[in-house]
Amino acid sequence: MNSDETEMREAVRELADALETMLNLIKADALPTTPEAHSLFQKAGAFLDESTDRISASDRPAEILSLAAALNRLVVSAREQILDDAVAASPAPDHPTM
Repeated sequence: MNSDETEMREAVRELADALETMLNLIKADALPTTPEAHSLFQKAGAFLDESTDRISASDRPAEILSLAAALNRLVVSAREQILDDAVAASPAPDHPTM
Protein backbone atom coordinates (compact mmCIF):
# COMPACT_ATOMS: atom_id res chain seq x y z
CA MET A 1 0.00 0.00 0.00
CA ASN A 2 1.49 3.37 -0.98
CA SER A 3 1.45 6.51 1.15
CA ASP A 4 -1.35 8.17 -0.86
CA GLU A 5 -3.58 5.17 -0.33
CA THR A 6 -2.75 5.11 3.38
CA GLU A 7 -3.52 8.83 3.74
CA MET A 8 -6.80 8.38 1.86
CA ARG A 9 -7.82 5.51 4.15
CA GLU A 10 -6.97 7.63 7.21
CA ALA A 11 -8.98 10.54 5.78
CA VAL A 12 -12.01 8.34 5.19
CA ARG A 13 -11.74 7.01 8.76
CA GLU A 14 -11.54 10.55 10.16
CA LEU A 15 -14.59 11.64 8.15
CA ALA A 16 -16.54 8.53 9.13
CA ASP A 17 -15.70 9.05 12.81
CA ALA A 18 -16.81 12.68 12.69
CA LEU A 19 -20.07 11.91 10.92
CA GLU A 20 -20.80 8.95 13.20
CA THR A 21 -20.26 11.13 16.26
CA MET A 22 -22.58 13.82 14.90
CA LEU A 23 -25.23 11.22 14.06
CA ASN A 24 -24.97 9.62 17.50
CA LEU A 25 -25.38 13.00 19.19
CA ILE A 26 -28.49 13.70 17.14
CA LYS A 27 -29.93 10.21 17.73
CA ALA A 28 -29.35 10.57 21.47
CA ASP A 29 -30.95 14.02 21.49
CA ALA A 30 -27.64 15.22 22.97
CA LEU A 31 -28.06 18.65 21.49
CA PRO A 32 -26.04 21.64 22.65
CA THR A 33 -27.66 23.53 25.51
CA THR A 34 -25.00 26.11 26.37
CA PRO A 35 -23.57 28.90 24.22
CA GLU A 36 -20.17 27.20 24.18
CA ALA A 37 -21.61 23.91 22.92
CA HIS A 38 -23.82 25.72 20.38
CA SER A 39 -20.81 27.57 19.06
CA LEU A 40 -18.72 24.42 18.70
CA PHE A 41 -21.56 22.52 17.03
CA GLN A 42 -22.18 25.40 14.61
CA LYS A 43 -18.46 25.64 13.81
CA ALA A 44 -18.37 21.93 13.03
CA GLY A 45 -21.43 22.19 10.78
CA ALA A 46 -20.10 25.28 9.00
CA PHE A 47 -16.69 23.66 8.54
CA LEU A 48 -18.35 20.58 7.03
CA ASP A 49 -20.37 22.76 4.65
CA GLU A 50 -17.30 24.77 3.63
CA SER A 51 -15.06 21.72 3.24
CA THR A 52 -17.36 19.38 1.35
CA ASP A 53 -16.46 20.68 -2.11
CA ARG A 54 -12.75 20.77 -1.30
CA ILE A 55 -12.88 17.21 0.05
CA SER A 56 -14.79 15.80 -2.90
CA ALA A 57 -12.83 17.71 -5.56
CA SER A 58 -9.34 17.25 -4.17
CA ASP A 59 -7.02 14.73 -5.71
CA ARG A 60 -4.48 15.14 -2.90
CA PRO A 61 -4.97 12.71 -0.03
CA ALA A 62 -2.94 14.90 2.33
CA GLU A 63 -5.38 17.79 1.88
CA ILE A 64 -8.38 15.53 2.41
CA LEU A 65 -6.78 14.02 5.51
CA SER A 66 -6.06 17.48 6.90
CA LEU A 67 -9.66 18.62 6.40
CA ALA A 68 -11.11 15.37 7.74
CA ALA A 69 -8.93 15.48 10.85
CA ALA A 70 -9.87 19.10 11.52
CA LEU A 71 -13.57 18.28 11.17
CA ASN A 72 -13.22 15.29 13.48
CA ARG A 73 -11.47 17.45 16.12
CA LEU A 74 -14.29 20.02 15.95
CA VAL A 75 -16.98 17.37 16.31
CA VAL A 76 -15.19 15.68 19.22
CA SER A 77 -14.80 19.06 20.96
CA ALA A 78 -18.51 19.73 20.52
CA ARG A 79 -19.38 16.28 21.86
CA GLU A 80 -17.13 16.73 24.89
CA GLN A 81 -18.66 20.14 25.63
CA ILE A 82 -22.18 18.72 25.34
CA LEU A 83 -21.29 15.87 27.72
CA ASP A 84 -19.56 18.24 30.16
CA ASP A 85 -22.65 20.47 30.14
CA ALA A 86 -24.93 17.48 30.76
CA VAL A 87 -22.82 16.36 33.73
CA ALA A 88 -22.72 19.90 35.13
CA ALA A 89 -26.50 20.20 34.84
CA SER A 90 -27.13 16.81 36.42
CA PRO A 91 -28.89 16.98 39.78
CA ALA A 92 -27.06 13.89 41.02
CA PRO A 93 -23.65 14.38 42.61
CA ASP A 94 -20.66 12.81 40.91
CA HIS A 95 -19.74 10.88 44.04
CA PRO A 96 -22.77 10.19 46.20
CA THR A 97 -22.12 9.55 49.86
CA MET A 98 -22.11 5.92 50.82
